[in-house]
Amino acid sequence: MHIEGTGRFVFYAQWPVAVFLPVFFFIGRGSVGAEVGWLGFFGLVYGLIVIAVLLVPPALTLFDREVRRERATRLWYDIASAVLWLGFLLGSMTVPDAGDSGSLDTVFMAWFGISPETSAAIFALAAGMIGLSYVAAFVTAIMGIAHSHRSAR
Repeated sequence: MHIEGTGRFVFYAQWPVAVFLPVFFFIGRGSVGAEVGWLGFFGLVYGLIVIAVLLVPPALTLFDREVRRERATRLWYDIASAVLWLGFLLGSMTVPDAGDSGSLDTVFMAWFGISPETSAAIFALAAGMIGLSYVAAFVTAIMGIAHSHRSAR
């Protein structure tokens, strides 16, 4: 459980990224080719919840004495965070959305001409990636806290 050079970037980036990714997921994807429907509308409420949930692991890292002192996160937390961020980006590009007139195009449907079923399958993989990497970020943040408290004794 050591701190690498990537940890400084993650230490500072994790805060704005926790806000940017949900905003992009629910609304911002419309700026890169997706049609935004009801998911964008409900995202105004759910986005705030997702932001709060994504801020939990960064807040936990502040209880890690070494991370606070070095202003850099631990390597395994960096990896979990990077996978989480990539999962959010992939998910935002493939998330199925609908409006009053029916199904709307995702970014990948507009860019690559893939079918709605393929886009939904990729989104399902991205959702699994998001869930597992969030748990990994949470667990590695707690492990860092435990490690710093053990080494302080």
